[in-house]
Amino acid sequence: MRRKRYREPVFSGGFTAFLLVLVLIGCGVILFIVMSGDSDLGIASLRPPVGYDNEPELNIAEGNASLGERPDDGLASTPGYANAGEGEDDEPYNGETGTYYERPDVPPAVELLTEVDNSLLPWYLKLVNRYNFLEYEFYPQLTYLGVGGGHRFDTRAYRALLDMLESARSEGLNPIIASSFRSVSRQTYLFNRQVQRHIDVGYSAEDAFEAARRVVAYPGTSEHNLGLAVDIVSSDYHGLTARQAETPEGIWLAENSYRYGFVMRYPYYQQHITNIIFEPWHFRYVGVYAAAEMFARGLVLEEFVSELLAR
Repeated sequence: MRRKRYREPVFSGGFTAFLLVLVLIGCGVILFIVMSGDSDLGIASLRPPVGYDNEPELNIAEGNASLGERPDDGLASTPGYANAGEGEDDEPYNGETGTYYERPDVPPAVELLTEVDNSLLPWYLKLVNRYNFLEYEFYPQLTYLGVGGGHRFDTRAYRALLDMLESARSEGLNPIIASSFRSVSRQTYLFNRQVQRHIDVGYSAEDAFEAARRVVAYPGTSEHNLGLAVDIVSSDYHGLTARQAETPEGIWLAENSYRYGFVMRYPYYQQHITNIIFEPWHFRYVGVYAAAEMFARGLVLEEFVSELLAR
């Protein structure tokens, strides 16, 4: 009878145990990296930019602090929020609550357009207002700013925003972001709530709708939905009111924001054009060239775009 030849196993017991130990060590290292949050496996845009991760937490949620959108009840006792609005979400106090200032009769350089073809404009000049809606499927590519409140801004322009804030800080100022990107669904909630508030005090449904859209942009027509708008307040005064224009931060931004591609989107004298009340805290990115031109000539985006498309 022929004897079977004995063969050594491919892996000895010792070698198999060694491989098992290596696998366990590798799994442990991966788990440690993931849990520590320092892994390069994450999305780079979710990381706070270097130099901007020391912003003090303000606990201002997306939306409106004065309308109850708070991460906790702590904001209720924050000084300065008694009359605070949030961008287009509430009416700022201007000495006579509800007063809508008209600009003196100054003939525009060109006939103002209402509906525009945004496909003819670069992304940073996209016009969003009560006549120009965002596409139903629109959703911007956003980057976390690394400042309090988890604020996000358009990825193509967030660095300009951070540079502007850093320049203000270098001059001893302390601007704070109160609101940035806001989803359309959040805007819908805020708008409907504002309409209901007017109905509750006796407005008809039609009048409540019109009154609401003066202070809360209709969903899909807010620049906060676009991802290129930001509300900035002073650390010494958090209220989103006309008084914000008198703070050192408000004055600096009004005079210097164009250098970084931003404009005060809803100025005092063009309310009849923008159809939005005076908001000295609301800044929109339009690019450096357009911002400089608009600043020098005192134009709002509706006027600038109308001129541009008429050329």
